Amino acid sequence: MPCREIATSGFALLAMTIFGHEETRKNMMDVTLQEFLGAFASLMGIVGTVIYVRSILKGRTKPHLYSWLVFAILTGIAFTAQISDNAGPGAWVMGFTAASCALIALLSLKYGEQNITISDKIALAVSLSAIIPWLLLDDPLLSVIIISVIDVFAMYPTVRKTWHKPFEENLTPFNIATIKSIISMFALTNITVVTTLYPFMIVAVNTLFVLLCLYRRQVLKKPATI
Repeated sequence: MPCREIATSGFALLAMTIFGHEETRKNMMDVTLQEFLGAFASLMGIVGTVIYVRSILKGRTKPHLYSWLVFAILTGIAFTAQISDNAGPGAWVMGFTAASCALIALLSLKYGEQNITISDKIALAVSLSAIIPWLLLDDPLLSVIIISVIDVFAMYPTVRKTWHKPFEENLTPFNIATIKSIISMFALTNITVVTTLYPFMIVAVNTLFVLLCLYRRQVLKKPATI
């Protein structure tokens, strides 16, 4: 009798899972989809990084150390904030992006832009000093807001360089980064300001940067390589 009761209970539970718990099955499918999107976006990130690193090693792209150093720090903070807010697979991309930015920052020491201006140093100082409040705060939301603002200052050295040398940037990785960031937001298991603000900022900044670079290429009348 106990065996029969156990078997009956097991079949009843299976039937409820298959037929009765539509919401439960839907959540399981959602989680699977989010994991797929998180993995796919991360794979896109790998492709974009390989393209960018290859371009750097061939001397076609000259990344600015100051920008990429701050990007590595910011994406690391954003990744930590997303994890703390249960972002799930949507945070995978940010974690990979932090590692990718750190790699590019290292490559910038040898292969990057060598013309460092006073305004670049000011932008770096502002960016790094703005990180101090984050160190003093234990609030993921404020952290994300702060790094989103810092991101604008951190982009300045790259924008300044690109304004004068628009052909020293490979835009394909930036376009890939925009797409992967959008996909990563659909992979989030918890959609809040904390988990979505910085990815949205990346999309906005990258889009504006690509448009600026294309504009400058048109102005300088040289064949563009996207």
